[in-house]
Amino acid sequence: MAPETLNMVALGLGIAGFGCFAWPILQRLSGKAAPEVPGSGKSLRSPLWWAGFILTIAAIFLQRMASQQAGGL
Repeated sequence: MAPETLNMVALGLGIAGFGCFAWPILQRLSGKAAPEVPGSGKSLRSPLWWAGFILTIAAIFLQRMASQQAGGL
């Protein structure tokens, strides 16, 4: 895949990952989600948070691949 394409895919994954990270926080700040009760087992590390984490790692990996391919040209 061309480095420019990898950069665009990495950017898309990074934006999606940031959205997944930010959504639970924005919900709590706006008051739409219940506040965390200590010891309840609920935290900001929901499945959505983990999805954001994985998408961000994938974006970093693709960005590094793109930069290595661009440097080799």
